[in-house]
Amino acid sequence: MLALSASILSADFLRLQEEITRMEQGGCDVLHIDVTDGHFVPNLTMGLCVAEAACRATKMRKDAHLMISRPQDFIKKFADAGADLILFHHEATSHPFEMIKYIRESGKMAGVALDPATPVRSIAHYLHAVDTVLLVTVCVGFGGQSYIDEMDAKVEELVSLRREKGLHFEIQVDGGLTPENARAKHELGVDTLVAGSMLFQSPDVRQLVRQLKGEC
Repeated sequence: MLALSASILSADFLRLQEEITRMEQGGCDVLHIDVTDGHFVPNLTMGLCVAEAACRATKMRKDAHLMISRPQDFIKKFADAGADLILFHHEATSHPFEMIKYIRESGKMAGVALDPATPVRSIAHYLHAVDTVLLVTVCVGFGGQSYIDEMDAKVEELVSLRREKGLHFEIQVDGGLTPENARAKHELGVDTLVAGSMLFQSPDVRQLVRQLKGEC
């Protein structure tokens, strides 16, 4: 079944509690916490204090997407902040198995994220070790962009590898989703849609989520 993950990068931070509650009551399944450091990507979003507050604000699953250099230094901190799944970028480490080990030792689910230019084959040797693969489908670290159509081929390749290897990791796509293109990604084999503007700018989140999940 399709899941919806609300990316709080697009939320009104003056009303963060209210915004998160609106997403939860609207039927979203996951809260996506976008963390950037101004180094790995040229943007700053939020740190531990905001992430911890966001985690306390909901019963939804919390995914911490670490778009940062040296993610190994922050795994325990975001685990303690309340994240349920911690996503590191393949491009940010030369030791993915160590990253996964650190996350597991923190008692959390482990995920890997890929920039648009990074090929799926670069993570094929450790797909068996992760719970989630997130494909970033826009320029990493910024909201409000258009979906890069070439990313559909990466989704298809990842779905094929999952089937061939008999694996069960979750596939997420993050960025550029609209009510017009979102459902098609699920049909490609995506399990979870990470959306910011599409959800937070919707006047009726519940209706939108129901439409995307095929409930109406």
